[in-house]
Amino acid sequence: MKHLTPVYMLILFLASADVTAQIQPTSEILNNERMCRLDIYHLIKSQQNTFTPDLQIAVITNNAMRTRYVDLKTDITHPTGFENFHYYRSGSPVEVFTTNWRNNGTKHTVGRFVMLGATSDKQAFDVFTALVKQDGGHFELRGNKKKYQFNAREQDVTDFLFCVKQHYRP
Repeated sequence: MKHLTPVYMLILFLASADVTAQIQPTSEILNNERMCRLDIYHLIKSQQNTFTPDLQIAVITNNAMRTRYVDLKTDITHPTGFENFHYYRSGSPVEVFTTNWRNNGTKHTVGRFVMLGATSDKQAFDVFTALVKQDGGHFELRGNKKKYQFNAREQDVTDFLFCVKQHYRP
């Protein structure tokens, strides 16, 4: 019986590891006079039981250049071309954005949000940030056959919006 104790402990450890794999806030900010930036990540669990970014959303203002936009970044294997993203709140679609994916070197595929049927990345920024603010950073995007859930820290969203209000001049 003495030799079975380590086996039971190993089983307990492995079972408890899955319990701790829960939804975690996945955001960070970079705010100063020149730039306000909120990065929000959708994470996936890898085969090594670690979380890795699958889709990154960067909500950015360049205060000196008076630009604002929402950039997206994912793995290089993501198909290039246009993709629509439906913004979901509590299981219901609220808004539709589109992006034109393109390869950025050999590591990532990147794109920029615009409203479906429009061309202004500033308009997409305004609508997207208003939605994220209303939802406290908790929302879902649905693209081509894929769902991305986001759970940004509410304080990061608040600090980002404060930076925009304080430093950005349209």
